[in-house]
Amino acid sequence: MAFIAGKRTPVTARAFIGLSKNSKMPAYTFAIPARQACPRGDKLAEIAGTVCSGCYATKGHDAMQPAKDAKARRWAVADLAAKHSEIKGLWIEAYQIAMQKEAYFRWHSAGDLYSDEYTYLVATAIKATPHVSHWIPTRQANQAKVLHKLPNAVVRVSDDMVNQESNKWHGHTSGVHTKDHGGRGVQCSANKNGGSCGDCRACWSPSVHHVSYEIH
Repeated sequence: MAFIAGKRTPVTARAFIGLSKNSKMPAYTFAIPARQACPRGDKLAEIAGTVCSGCYATKGHDAMQPAKDAKARRWAVADLAAKHSEIKGLWIEAYQIAMQKEAYFRWHSAGDLYSDEYTYLVATAIKATPHVSHWIPTRQANQAKVLHKLPNAVVRVSDDMVNQESNKWHGHTSGVHTKDHGGRGVQCSANKNGGSCGDCRACWSPSVHHVSYEIH
């Protein structure tokens, strides 16, 4: 409410949008409901052997009501911004202020590019922050087409299956592997680094075609 009332600071801007950050990742992120705002993932979650089966974003802290409520609030505000130009202008202004001194951003630690309108909101935010490197993991290949040519964004279309050998998407991708399988491309080293990215920025790097994460 402080941002709406006219207090334009990075702190109030992040609170208005609902950005979050933890010490394990060098970037703020944006999380919305894992199943409701993830069309393809919601379907895959019902199929054994898929990356979405047993979705990590519905477990632990994410399964608690305060976390669910926070994601629902962020989604409600973003959805209004996606559909109404005046609110979109306010949301984009808040995002620019929130990211003034940031170098990296991760979209959707939960949720996805759930609609055309929302995808264009994300695209506008990326274009409005050219100094920021954006990483967008997604299962929505059709929506990814809108974003993948933006020069400061790396859109990674996710594999459907655990230990998948290839991905038809002609661009950056990501996947999940079991410990005995090893995965393809660059393997995420967070599980060997206390769950932290450390100095690694592979997910944001346009030179890294595929990143694979050990299942957890």
